[in-house]
Amino acid sequence: MWNASYNKKLHNLKNYPRTNLYSTKRVTIKTHNYFGSYYYVHSANKKIKGYVWHGQLIQGKYYKGGFYSYPTFNVLLSNRAFRRGASHSIGEWNASGIYASSDRIHGKINQDGISRFAKTPSFRDQKRVLNYLKKDHPYLPEMLNYGNHNGARIIMRKVYYAPNHWVRVPMIDILNGNATSGNWEEINAFSAVLDLAKLPNGAKPIATYDVNQVSVMPFGGRGFDFADPNAQVATYNSGPITHVYGNGFGPNHNLSLVDLNRWLRYVPTSNILKLSNTQPTLKDGIWYVAPTFQGNVSNGTHQSKILKLIDTSKSQYYRYATSYGFSQYHYENGKWQGQYQVIFNNPTFNPGNQIHMTFANLVLKTSGNDTWWSSENEHEIQSFNDNDTEVLPYLYKPVSYYDGFLNNSGNAS
Repeated sequence: MWNASYNKKLHNLKNYPRTNLYSTKRVTIKTHNYFGSYYYVHSANKKIKGYVWHGQLIQGKYYKGGFYSYPTFNVLLSNRAFRRGASHSIGEWNASGIYASSDRIHGKINQDGISRFAKTPSFRDQKRVLNYLKKDHPYLPEMLNYGNHNGARIIMRKVYYAPNHWVRVPMIDILNGNATSGNWEEINAFSAVLDLAKLPNGAKPIATYDVNQVSVMPFGGRGFDFADPNAQVATYNSGPITHVYGNGFGPNHNLSLVDLNRWLRYVPTSNILKLSNTQPTLKDGIWYVAPTFQGNVSNGTHQSKILKLIDTSKSQYYRYATSYGFSQYHYENGKWQGQYQVIFNNPTFNPGNQIHMTFANLVLKTSGNDTWWSSENEHEIQSFNDNDTEVLPYLYKPVSYYDGFLNNSGNAS
């Protein structure tokens, strides 16, 4: 900070990182052979006052407790102050510019549903979320612990519900690096983290699952970024679910807030599928086998291992279940023969907000030394009006229930 003649340094602003400066005028000052644009600024108590080069200032405000807002950058609140480092850092901060659109909200977006989340949250809720993220919660989804709590901020980002049509939704960014790195990563919808922060006991999980022992996934593949299945839906969520933080979310109070493959998401509570990862599960005369989510084990190796544990004297049918649906196999002449596949998320049949259940025959294919089961003649056998419909019971329907579809006849009910 300089005097009006630009011949005396009055203050080093690095010593006042939490001081709000107020501008009353912008002037041009000659410095040697250069004319520069400067602001005359002062602190609230007028103890700090003088001229500062315009390039060292941005519009913002400091709040007691270590919070900053930068409205021209669409940064509602941050627990890290703006740092002017390399040129890319400015872009990372400026959510009204190149980082204006969300790249974390995927799937089908509905205008009516998303609009209720396109609101500026209260200052109290903003502080609550940032204070929560500042603390160490080792059980949080990995992406919320991303950056080792170096910083977090709330930004209004564009979410498109149609080409050239969007609303601004508050999103959480995590600082992956030191304060001067500017390496901010968009992580989650603010509303989901607020729901998490409001849970009792610091959102300590009400259920925890070890992928070495159990495979847990959202059967049907539906997962939501918001506590409303009518706002947004993604149909390709595979799992694993490793933590359940709370239940009863959403307009129908039927959603769970979970750690879904390192991300905070909502899933229909009634569609959470849990199957043993160490042995086949026998239920109502059918064996069930789940994929493994162990990082160092392939699904093919795991499936072969589990199949060897099946006692065919108890049942000659098994279903390989994934989050998308299942495939049924029948033990014939000493071998497992593929019969059919039932899935709930084929994008060809699921373009919108309904759930369409499809059925396809499994046919053995051969190419050289390779053989595999391929689905053929896929067609819809049932549809459901809502994204949060309970579809898990269709995994456990008896063999006779699907027999009629093997010849492409009948409808499910």
